[in-house]
Amino acid sequence: MNNIVWSNTAVFVAGLIFAGAFIWFTRRKNALTLDGALSAAFTGLWVLWWAGPVWLLPLFFFFISGTLLGRLNKGRIDAADAKHGRARDYRQVLCNGGIYAALATLAHGPDRETALTLMAFSLAVSTSDTWSSETGQYFRQKTVDILRWRPVPVGLSGGVSAAGTAGGFAGALAMATLCNFLIFSRLNPDFLLLVTAGGFAGMALDSLLGATLQARYRNKTTGTLSDQGGSELKLFSGVSWMSNDGVNFWSNMLMTLTGYYLV
Repeated sequence: MNNIVWSNTAVFVAGLIFAGAFIWFTRRKNALTLDGALSAAFTGLWVLWWAGPVWLLPLFFFFISGTLLGRLNKGRIDAADAKHGRARDYRQVLCNGGIYAALATLAHGPDRETALTLMAFSLAVSTSDTWSSETGQYFRQKTVDILRWRPVPVGLSGGVSAAGTAGGFAGALAMATLCNFLIFSRLNPDFLLLVTAGGFAGMALDSLLGATLQARYRNKTTGTLSDQGGSELKLFSGVSWMSNDGVNFWSNMLMTLTGYYLV
């Protein structure tokens, strides 16, 4: 028993040291704001304590892949959310990884496999949405409103394109595959199908919420739509308090709850 306690303590101390290095590195590279780096470090330590060190790997995969894809879009996308292309803050961190961390608390109990499956479900949604957004904005193909099926500017929430859809599917599949081998010692087709489909559906739900509830603004002069507000922009659709962060959180929450009834 004492050996287990000492082992857990040593792992957590190592995690604290790594968290400090993570905060320093992400701030130096301007990948995260200070509050974003602190939130990400806390999220990682929480997962480490409750689910174990191996379950930090999906978080690293999500963060690194999303950051690298984001680097592809060096140019500013005028229609995109004002935070796009900037260092991620605590809201973005928690809306994408907070549910994953909260579910990690349950991984310490008797329903560990269910908790881990739902964790995979949650992060598959976040990864699918991030890959979809970054891929779609990189290729800048024809983009249409997912609900009204009318052309919209590239980067506008609720807009979908062929490249973005393919990127979203790839992101969900990649996260599902990684988590499959963390939970099982072999390929589990049922798990892979469920988590991939759930992640992809979460990405689609994110687009639907973006097209209906998220605030969209129209330029008074040019008539173009944007996710950003401003003196020359008038609220066109959605509600003013619903941001892209809120859409990310609710699409993740709703799909993860759906996953609970499917696992």
